[in-house]
Amino acid sequence: MRRVTVVVIVAVVLAGSLWSVTGALAEGSPSAPATAAGSLQIDFNHDGFADLAVGVPEEDVGGVVDAGAVNVLYGSADGLTGAGSQFFTQDSPGVANSTEAYDNFGDALAAGDFDHDGFADLAIGARLEDIGGVIDAGAVHVLYGSASGLTATGSQYFTQDSPGMADSPEEEDWFGSALAANDFDHDGFADLAIGVNLEDLGSIAVAGAVHVLSGSSSGLLATGSQLLTQDTPGVPSSAEFGDNFGAALTTGDFNHDGFADLAVGAVFEDVGGIENAGAVHVLYGSAAGLTGTGSRYFTQDTPGVANSAEREDAFGYTLAAGDSDHDGFADLAVAAFQEDIGGVEEAGAVHVLYGSATGLTATGSQYFTQNTPGVADSPEQFDHFGWALAAGDFDHDGFADLAVGVQEDFELILGAGGMVQVLYGSAVGLTTNGSQRLTQDTPGVPGSVGSDGFGNALTTADFDHDGFADLAVSAPYESIGGSVNAGAVNVLDGSASGLTGTGSQLFTQDTPGVGSSVEFKDFFGWALVGSRTR
Repeated sequence: MRRVTVVVIVAVVLAGSLWSVTGALAEGSPSAPATAAGSLQIDFNHDGFADLAVGVPEEDVGGVVDAGAVNVLYGSADGLTGAGSQFFTQDSPGVANSTEAYDNFGDALAAGDFDHDGFADLAIGARLEDIGGVIDAGAVHVLYGSASGLTATGSQYFTQDSPGMADSPEEEDWFGSALAANDFDHDGFADLAIGVNLEDLGSIAVAGAVHVLSGSSSGLLATGSQLLTQDTPGVPSSAEFGDNFGAALTTGDFNHDGFADLAVGAVFEDVGGIENAGAVHVLYGSAAGLTGTGSRYFTQDTPGVANSAEREDAFGYTLAAGDSDHDGFADLAVAAFQEDIGGVEEAGAVHVLYGSATGLTATGSQYFTQNTPGVADSPEQFDHFGWALAAGDFDHDGFADLAVGVQEDFELILGAGGMVQVLYGSAVGLTTNGSQRLTQDTPGVPGSVGSDGFGNALTTADFDHDGFADLAVSAPYESIGGSVNAGAVNVLDGSASGLTGTGSQLFTQDTPGVGSSVEFKDFFGWALVGSRTR
């Protein structure tokens, strides 16, 4: 039986995805390669510059505690800017519902062109939203893009009570705890996968589930939506207590057939008799949407996957997709953030599974830790290497690179407060050649090292439209002035030599033009669009 405390910890995770928005699949090109270049943009105003949505889930709205908010920063030739930025809450005109204490609006974010009008749209999770008298059932809001950016006009609001939605709200389901967008049926409209990782299935508590809403010319539709669980026909394994299926989501075209596929973390899946070892399911897209037929199931005991399943590894806690070997098939990075390395407790590890014509395969998979030759630093207790993942082509060489968030000394509060390690892609996949170690002490990076949680959330996009993917890095525990845990976001530029601190940016809610202001425990940056956090 799983420890209740572990089950509570899990669902503070969000899904990260390289394939979100208006990428090749959503544009309707079946032959488009599964690359991770910065051309896959989160562009809400369709001006050619990627934009950034920042979740602030513990923002107080008026006197309403931890109601939550989202800041939106727009890209430009000079990178992201506070000028023209936006600030949304559940009290913003046109946004459905209203602010309530502890809704955590902005706790999860994903973007996609759901109505196929050329403007990226934003899905926002409020996993602790009460539905009627049902506590913490969860909800998802959708704001649509336009020439002037995101707008609440025509916004949508989904719960498990929405007409056409399978299932119904239950206490602490956490509908919207994870989000990922892509075009699963290849009809030109992005679809939305919604994690409900605390969903009970009959008498099976916290088994987890994923809802999928289809895009259309009028936006997302609950009608005809799908409900996917480990009991869905064709999906390997079966629903068990505390599996948390749906706690992590990411998308990519792993078999290069033109249909986006969905990877789903069941982070506390028992493997054999090994508690909370973790697993990843891969569901493949088709003309009828996602299907359990031909789906795959990976654990650390899968032949070809390095290492072996161990208690509390949490394999599948974070996921990211990108084409690291540039062969046209998206590849999948999978973190086991609580992996012990030697005798070092919860140092963390990252596996990479490669795509092929038959989908993801363990053949030729890779395994990275801070003990891997060429990776800077070394494993330490509670480093949680793989806490966050994001893929992008930082040096614009056609190979997707991988940024890995590390809690480095954060839980021990020894001053490091988090870092990011970067592995670069090549014809043979990810490699430690030229790997980087980035912190707030890296030359050119604003801020200073402290217990800031630098690397808590990561996302990639080409904010200045120069052809190089850039990396946004959150530090939600950053103190601003006297405001403890107000939060900040650093943005590092891509270049021909990879990511660089030169010209990097730092944003807070006190940055000119950014909505609201710095306050105690806002946790600005807890979520970034396209990221998986916590």
